[in-house]
Formats: sequence, structure tokens, C-alpha cells
Amino acid sequence: MADAVSAETILDTAAGMIERDGVATFTMRGLAEQLGVAVTSIYWHVGGRDKLFDKLVDRLLSEMANLPVDGTTPVERIASLARSQRKALIERQHLLAIAHERDRTPTLFLPIQQRLARMLSELGVSGTDAALVLRAVQVQVISSAVMQFSAVRGAKHDEEDPSLWDDDWPDQALVQALQSPTDYDAVFEYGLRALLATLPR
Repeated sequence: MADAVSAETILDTAAGMIERDGVATFTMRGLAEQLGVAVTSIYWHVGGRDKLFDKLVDRLLSEMANLPVDGTTPVERIASLARSQRKALIERQHLLAIAHERDRTPTLFLPIQQRLARMLSELGVSGTDAALVLRAVQVQVISSAVMQFSAVRGAKHDEEDPSLWDDDWPDQALVQALQSPTDYDAVFEYGLRALLATLPR
């Protein structure tokens, strides 16, 4: 039974189940059923639920430490890293919750902060100025990701109630535009460009 499935397959399947359905519904028995093996086989390869979660967090730490970055200039690479981090946060939101419960969040973001610090150093930005920019980038990334997956999970509703605006408001195109669902990708890119425009080139 121990050879019926690999540890990597177990972790891949568990991660997929958690990201699809959340942590609350995850069970070892459900994982075993998904894999078509006995629960004892999972325990043999990766241990119990806590050890399984620890291994998933370790894989997440490795993923976050090696996010893809493109660009020929430091500013382009900062933007690329910010986009990669946001994508990972959105796609791994439930695994991030597990990491947070295990007090691993600081370790999770440290490699990204260090990469950002090195890129800022290339631009001649250091000390308190670098700390401010680094935190601003992280707030932009994390808040955008949180708003994105909160909107996806939350109840559906109009973005704005047009009745709250005066009928004679001079920009009715604005009022109508606010009725459309928020394009969080576009909002993120707008904020990121504005933030990075303050950096030396």
C-alpha cells in the first residue's frame, strides 16, 4: 500500500483540494478517497494532518522564495515581482491561511522583501526610504489580492447604487461605470504604475 502513491502526488492533490474547497472541508479521509488509496498509505508517506499541512507550507515557502521575475531594469523587475506575488497570493489563499495559523507569514514574505530591497538598492534607494517603498509595494500587492479573493467569495451585488448619486451629478458616465464589476487587475496595475513612477530611473 505504501507504494501505491507518492508523497508529491499526495501533496499536489491535497493542495488542489484545499485551494478549491477551503481548509474547513478538508479531511484525510476525503484526500484518501480522492487518491483512491487507504488513509494509512497517506500517513505512511507524509504523516498526519498537521505534518501534511507543515509540508504544504514548506512547499509554499519555497514557491514564494522563487517567484518568477522578468525585466531589464530594476523598476521593471520590481513590477514583475509584485505581479508574481499577487498572483501567488490569489491562487494560494487557503494555503496562506494555513501558513498564517502556523505563524509562518513573516518567513513567507521575507525572501520577497529581500529581493525588493536588493532591487531598490540598485536604484540607489536605501534606508528609511527603501523601507517605505518596500512596504508600499507590499501593501499594494497584499491589499489588492485580499480585495480580489474577497470579492470572488463574497455575495454578488452591484458595485454602486446609482440612487445614492444625485440625478444631476455632472459626470453620469462615472456613475454608470461604477455599476460595472471592479476590474481588480486594472486597479492594481494603475496603483502599481503610480507607485513605481516615484522611483528614480
